[in-house]
Amino acid sequence: MEPLEYVTVTCPHCGAACDTEVDLSTLPASYVEDCQACCAPMLLSAAMDPFTGLLSVDTRREND
Repeated sequence: MEPLEYVTVTCPHCGAACDTEVDLSTLPASYVEDCQACCAPMLLSAAMDPFTGLLSVDTRREND
């Protein structure tokens, strides 16, 4: 398994699709990243399901 996985997330501010990379070696993790379209800060929460091995990345506004 590669230590980085590329995923597409949806900005909770403008709805744009943004590509980002997730460091699988640090999961679970939460971090802030700016939207590539509107530059608003998004809080990304990434986790790996221990049973299925599937990565999930949730986004929300930073101050919500």
